[in-house]
Amino acid sequence: MTGKQQGLLILITFVTLLLNACGTKTVLMTVTRPAEINPKNYQKIALGDFVNARGQTDQHALDLRDAFTNQLINTKRFEVVDRQALGRILEEQKLAISGLIDESSAPKIGKLLGASALVFGRITQDQFKEEVKQTGTYKDKKGKQHKRFKRYASYTLGVNLKIVDVQSGKILISKELKSIQKAEATAVDKRPARIDKQNLYQKCLADISTQFRHMIAPYKVTVKAQFLVDDKVPATKRAVALFKADEWEKGLQVLKKALNRPIPDKKLKAKVYYDLGLAQMYLGRHEEAIQNLTRALELKPDESRYQKALKTAKEEKKKAEKLKEQL
Repeated sequence: MTGKQQGLLILITFVTLLLNACGTKTVLMTVTRPAEINPKNYQKIALGDFVNARGQTDQHALDLRDAFTNQLINTKRFEVVDRQALGRILEEQKLAISGLIDESSAPKIGKLLGASALVFGRITQDQFKEEVKQTGTYKDKKGKQHKRFKRYASYTLGVNLKIVDVQSGKILISKELKSIQKAEATAVDKRPARIDKQNLYQKCLADISTQFRHMIAPYKVTVKAQFLVDDKVPATKRAVALFKADEWEKGLQVLKKALNRPIPDKKLKAKVYYDLGLAQMYLGRHEEAIQNLTRALELKPDESRYQKALKTAKEEKKKAEKLKEQL
């Protein structure tokens, strides 16, 4: 080993030790997010017309309506008006289904159905793209030249969605839901195999229906909490290890005990307050979280990580208040 190589090895070892002594540790946490509308106010929902960009009801429009219906039912929070029942009521009223059920007629139709909200959708984008490109060449061991090819494919599905309050006729939500799904295939000296268009479409459909579900009912997401650890404050490492083992209360106690002891270095003390506040934030203890993150920021006012965390804690408090109204 040359002197240069030895020097590089020493440098890598030093950096590794430094990172292990002081750095961040990621802990995955599951939190519940509020829906965009309060589902308590709209417990019986009907689905109106879903059409394509030309205003016609094609198979993809029907697929969307069915997917949205399934999402409503799967939340177990809504009574969904059956489409056949909807047809019978309209027939009794001598009204046509196609083209009738839109936001302008929502109050009248909704009252006939006993629904509190109506959902409408118009497909704005429904496009599959595919192309093949030569990506390079190479020679094999015998010196023969070969060409590499790659097939690119994407499916784009966009839907303009509206949810209307039946009583007031007010549009509660008007939003564009969009999904783009991509796939690739490679081959040598020939065009790659065709990519499954239907599979990409189904992924778009699933993605958009999930986006819809998040609009109408609370949902869970996984967040990455970045905790600070430092060998100079062993409590940070012990606490994070407990957090990873789902022992949150024990981890919080470790950090609180550390703060009850003298920590002369303000920078180190700020790290402990930050870890404590971050854990409390995602555990739903927002007032305590804001207090402890504020203390971390007071000790290190120029630390952008603490500034961002405090802002996030205040946003999380608002989300929790909104969620409480929906549960």
